[in-house]
Amino acid sequence: MSEKQYPMKEQTYRTYSTWNQRRVPTTYDVATHRTNYDIGERYDGAVPRLAVGNDQALGDWYRQYREGSSIAGEYPDDFDSWRDPREMTYEKYNDLMDDRESTIETLYEQAEVLERGTERSDDPWLDFQETAFLPLRYPCHGLQMLASYLTMVAPSSTISTAMTLQATDEIRRQERLARRATQLDKEFPNRGFAENEGEIWEEHEMWQPLRKVIEELLVEYDWGKSFVGTNLVLKPLLDKLFLAEYAGLFEKNDSDLYAQVLDNFYLDADRSQEVATSVTAHLIDVDDSNREVIQETIDRYYPACEEAVRAFRPAFESMPPETMSFDEVMANIVQHYDELLSDIDVTRPS
Repeated sequence: MSEKQYPMKEQTYRTYSTWNQRRVPTTYDVATHRTNYDIGERYDGAVPRLAVGNDQALGDWYRQYREGSSIAGEYPDDFDSWRDPREMTYEKYNDLMDDRESTIETLYEQAEVLERGTERSDDPWLDFQETAFLPLRYPCHGLQMLASYLTMVAPSSTISTAMTLQATDEIRRQERLARRATQLDKEFPNRGFAENEGEIWEEHEMWQPLRKVIEELLVEYDWGKSFVGTNLVLKPLLDKLFLAEYAGLFEKNDSDLYAQVLDNFYLDADRSQEVATSVTAHLIDVDDSNREVIQETIDRYYPACEEAVRAFRPAFESMPPETMSFDEVMANIVQHYDELLSDIDVTRPS
């Protein structure tokens, strides 16, 4: 039969229609290259492809907060060139998380068996978990919302993909925190586990500085400032506090299995920090004037984020049965943060 009898054959490309590099694209390239629905192949920076006129609200939003961002660069070409250092795709992520979730599920099952009948309803360690640990699923949800916004408004599909996976990390944490609350509620049905955490998040003084800074970042619509405030300020500090330092606190209070769960979550945080520093370094390479914008954003959000971290001094020094020096905890967090920033030649405000 002739090609006219097979019309699809006439339209078959011998290569990838949006791929202009002289090499065969990798699986990562195929999965992440220019897949954002609002950026077309010949996008000129004026009107997103999804918009049909200047009166379209979503098109105006992109023009103001993406193309109009304080981050300089040619949209989208300067940003499409960023690549995830680990080349993480949805398929690769699922394979990785399948292994990690299997490990965590085993830890939870072990904890259910080993803790059965050993905890008392008046144990202060339960008070700590109710007040200083389980409400964490609410800020995790805030971090998920921040990453989801960046998925939508990021200037390239490679950055959008990384933010999508980061949002999924936060969902994973929320689910496991809810699972722990359910475990405790089953064992101690009169204590209000899985019911009181929302009220604690909204009213307990220890959580309020964190709630405030998350709400401020949720209305930071400029994609560049939102990215830096979330991924280069708030999230690294929180991950170090709640995953690394809390893991030490859990171990000290004979909760080794849940300490291992937090260690498992920190593997996600390590990937997130690698993405954050890589994207930030790329923005500076695109235009050196972006360094000033990045530093200004760090200067703006760091004091509030540090205040949010310092508010958890009681969680280390007075709430748990076995305490830790919060000054040492804070020194560890600051040292880690300074090392993170040193990779991209910006600084923590003094």
